[in-house]
Amino acid sequence: MFAFDKPLTWIIILVIVLLIFGAGKLPDIGRSLGKSIKEFKDETTNGMEGDKASNTTTTSTLATPTAPIASANLNSTVPAPTIRRRIIKHPDGREEVIEEPIS
Repeated sequence: MFAFDKPLTWIIILVIVLLIFGAGKLPDIGRSLGKSIKEFKDETTNGMEGDKASNTTTTSTLATPTAPIASANLNSTVPAPTIRRRIIKHPDGREEVIEEPIS
């Protein structure tokens, strides 16, 4: 059985890696692998904190410009209703947008 707990196995793997990449590229590969692992750990911890904060409801109020009314008096305008937009972020990643007119 092929096991990674034996030193001979690690020596064989190291020799194969040296033959493929060469000795000059190994420090660069190790450095980039270390950076990748560090970024992954940072993003997983920040992502978990972001998920806790994303369960909140975001509310914004939009004021729409006045819209002309098609009537006999073309000079009069009636303001369009102001709309409240609520964005609800669910734990599974979905976002629900609810728009309500405010009178």
